[in-house]
Amino acid sequence: MKKSIIAILTAIALAIPSSAVLAAGIGYVDYEEVIENCSFALNAKKQLDSKAMAIKQYMFDKEKEYEAIQSPLQKQNFQDKETAELKTKQTEYLREQAKTEQAIFNKIREVAKGIMVEQKLDAIISDKAVFCGGVDVTKTLIDRLKGVKL
Repeated sequence: MKKSIIAILTAIALAIPSSAVLAAGIGYVDYEEVIENCSFALNAKKQLDSKAMAIKQYMFDKEKEYEAIQSPLQKQNFQDKETAELKTKQTEYLREQAKTEQAIFNKIREVAKGIMVEQKLDAIISDKAVFCGGVDVTKTLIDRLKGVKL
């Protein structure tokens, strides 16, 4: 009987540390900080900004053309045509923006998954979801993403 109690206590003692190893914890990341410090994300943002500026310039140029038109009928036709063209440009821009943001997110997630496995974390979540505790992996993620191309 004594031997079985000792065996049970030994098994329990051995099981406790191994269960602690399985629960590695949660990592968290400041996504905005990652974006602000990754060259591929900043370059993609600059490209999107230049496309937005091109649309603004297009609108400015068309406004000048519109003001130069004398006939109300020509103004209406011009306005209808350019409204459709502007809508097309805006739709293309929004599609490109969504595609770019998704590509950035996927690249960051891919690197974060590697960090999660390497540091034996259960998950990596947004820092906004963490009230206390957890492991901040933001700097590690930024360091790994430096030099990564989109």
